[in-house]
Amino acid sequence: MSEHKKVSQGRDYTVELWRFVFCIVVLGLHFFSKTSYPFFRAGYLGVEFFFLLSGFGIWQFYLKRMAGQKLSDRLYQFGLYIGSRLKRLYPFYFLSLLCMLFLRTWQYRWSISDIIFYLKTGWAEFLMLQCGPLGNEVLISANWYVAAMFMGSILLLCLLMLTGRWGGLFICPVLSLSIYHYYFRLIRKIDVIYSYHAVLRALAGLSAGIFIGCLIWQLREKVSQRKLAFGISEEKKKLLQKLVYGLANGILAAIVVYTNFGRRSAGDFVVIALFALCLFGLLLVKKEIPQKLSVVFQKLGAVTYPIYLFQMPVIEWLVIIGILHA
Repeated sequence: MSEHKKVSQGRDYTVELWRFVFCIVVLGLHFFSKTSYPFFRAGYLGVEFFFLLSGFGIWQFYLKRMAGQKLSDRLYQFGLYIGSRLKRLYPFYFLSLLCMLFLRTWQYRWSISDIIFYLKTGWAEFLMLQCGPLGNEVLISANWYVAAMFMGSILLLCLLMLTGRWGGLFICPVLSLSIYHYYFRLIRKIDVIYSYHAVLRALAGLSAGIFIGCLIWQLREKVSQRKLAFGISEEKKKLLQKLVYGLANGILAAIVVYTNFGRRSAGDFVVIALFALCLFGLLLVKKEIPQKLSVVFQKLGAVTYPIYLFQMPVIEWLVIIGILHA
């Protein structure tokens, strides 16, 4: 199979379930931080799972829409990608920020001049530009993730457009490991220190996700061309797939438990490595699950983005009415 051959591997619904689970983990972090119960203290790690999975999606887009095309066609697809991302991300994103603005206006009794002043100083967040030198610090919500993912996706898709699979196989893993090493040396944990660090954090995870997708595609290509033969029977192959599937799900379940007790530390990098290995295993074997479960997992995966965006307005509202405490 050549690089430019169109592929359609479908969606892995087990991964969709885990996407929902780690969204709830992030929600748990933000919710219980307003209470006296220290649950999901390491829930921030769920964001790294999203970055890895989004990176895999970037590779899939490149493979289906750009690989093997001439530069003008790649540029056209690049424009379509930006448009589709904005169309999907921005309406919920913008509505979430407006909800937060309304709640802050209610909470602090802002006047019209206060609102105008905020809009003048916080314009970057409303345009998803807060994660770079043109913007400010993360302001009134947890939406830095969306802006960082959007900006990081554009940069990495440009890289793939210019370098192809070699960028995915060699440049992306080097970039990912370099950024993670930088944070390990700097603070020995994963965090967003300043606004532009959000994009760096996104680039690290997205690059790793692209590498996972590219590596899986490369392995499948070698197998299809019979350049890579494992010499095992079909029965043993199915048994091995079940083992990988079960082990990956078991590790992810253990990480969920860890997020309830963990804290920011050098262990963050171990968890990210386990995320990458588990995603590689799940996306490689792509175990079929019953149709009814597929529908349920698909719907759960589809609601993760609205949950992530509107968790903070809901939590802020609960604080204002006195159910939670700031």
